[in-house]
Amino acid sequence: MSSANPSGKAQRDRLKTDTTNAVAGRVKGLPIQEFLVRVDTLEANVGRTGNYEYGDSLSGFVAYMEERVKELDSSQKELLEMINGMSEDFRATFDVVRKKITNVNTRLNLTMRAMANQVPVGGAVRVTKVKVLEPKPFYGVRDAKALENFIFDIDSTSRPQTQSPKKPKRHWQ
Repeated sequence: MSSANPSGKAQRDRLKTDTTNAVAGRVKGLPIQEFLVRVDTLEANVGRTGNYEYGDSLSGFVAYMEERVKELDSSQKELLEMINGMSEDFRATFDVVRKKITNVNTRLNLTMRAMANQVPVGGAVRVTKVKVLEPKPFYGVRDAKALENFIFDIDSTSRPQTQSPKKPKRHWQ
């Protein structure tokens, strides 16, 4: 490649621009434009110092510039690999954090449901009064029905309320 050929330089510039645009398209949100400005500044500085170091020898300058371009290309590739690696690591870390947040949310919901079933603050627990029946005196045949009703009342209040009605009833004789 000769620097005397302006179409070759334009072609290289277009190639660099296309490559940079492709990289910028893949890695959005990173300061690629800042890197491009810095690369342009470095290329300008290298061009100025190259002229002083090698004099007006174009072949030496061209070789020097080609070597620098190769170094820049390899640096750009290394940078792109590093960025892609960091991006993959970030995605993996983000997935782990997302799973942990889901787990914490699940536990929080379970805790909230369990707390809703607990005793209210202050220890106020509703207590229903238990009806305690007192026996009445038994005076023979006339009170047999009253005794049967008394035993039935005791039996029905001591029995859990969830019993099915299909159970056989007690008959007193």
